[in-house]
Amino acid sequence: MERATRADVARAAGVAPSTVSLVLNGRGRDVKIAPATIDRVKQAARELNYIPNAAARSLRRGKSHLIALLMAELPDDPFVPVVHTVLTTAMIDIQRHGYLLLPLFQSGDGASDAEVIRGVLGDTQLAGIIRETTSAEAFTSRLLANLGIPVVAMSMIEANPTGSESSLIRIDEGAGVRDVLSDCALVDPATGTGQGRAVFLAGPNTNHARQNPIASAFGTKFTLYSLPDWEPTTAYQAALRLLDEDPSISLIALADDSQAPGVFQAAADLDLSVPHDLSVLGFGNQDHRSASALGLTTVEWPLKEMTEAAVSSIINVIEGRSPMTDVHPSASIDEEAPDGTPIATIPTHPVWRSSVARRA
Repeated sequence: MERATRADVARAAGVAPSTVSLVLNGRGRDVKIAPATIDRVKQAARELNYIPNAAARSLRRGKSHLIALLMAELPDDPFVPVVHTVLTTAMIDIQRHGYLLLPLFQSGDGASDAEVIRGVLGDTQLAGIIRETTSAEAFTSRLLANLGIPVVAMSMIEANPTGSESSLIRIDEGAGVRDVLSDCALVDPATGTGQGRAVFLAGPNTNHARQNPIASAFGTKFTLYSLPDWEPTTAYQAALRLLDEDPSISLIALADDSQAPGVFQAAADLDLSVPHDLSVLGFGNQDHRSASALGLTTVEWPLKEMTEAAVSSIINVIEGRSPMTDVHPSASIDEEAPDGTPIATIPTHPVWRSSVARRA
């Protein structure tokens, strides 16, 4: 079945095609088209299931209602909590503002990503772009700047602006970790010094700052281990070896909650009680059921709030407002970044369960 056109609606309603455009663009009353004619045009459009051509309408209005979300990595599984949270939040929030979402993922191959940016984004009429920058190549920002389209950068970690975006939305990874340490029985409240040894199990990516408060508290008694993946079995093998070799380890902190089952199993195999003998601190809280089942004390990664703030900021820029106008209630705003880019920072916060020894 062929798609109905503006001319089809005009014939059915007995009016000129220009009248159809005026009515369906909400300008019928402004140009004094009779109410009966307006009703007739709308009825014809409904009966024909007429949908205006968005591209043509954008060209006529000089305005697009399409916002691209450029994610940093192509996921193996689109339903992993991180990707799912960002995508669904962006889609719902953007649509609530009367816009549509175009999600795209970078492959990590510089040439391929450049082709996507120059080709797909360059040939698509966009209102704006939200760029997730956590592990994106630096050249991406320069290519996007050349498109002449508003860009809001969004980082899941603590990051600095590149100078090519209208604003930056970032996460304060350390805030929730500091809150946990401030109430942790392993940390002296007077000096802030950790007791025993602390180990941080990083995954393949170490370009984050969530371990910094722990490193500061434990000083020379802090060790970071970078693991090749996020699998629980890999974390199990690492934790089993480390705990067996060094009984003074009092805290194992994780870059991601997905590592937690392996660490809990290693502790159990060595007859270590959590948290009496060993405290375990996660990061993410994206899989609430799994974390609750383990009793994992963790730090909430505010991906939903970050995405909401990024959507608010790009809508502000598109509609001519300051990027940080009512951007998000949880954000702290820095309008004085060195390069002039306004920055909104979303704090992490602790989710206390039972795996970290807490002060009485």
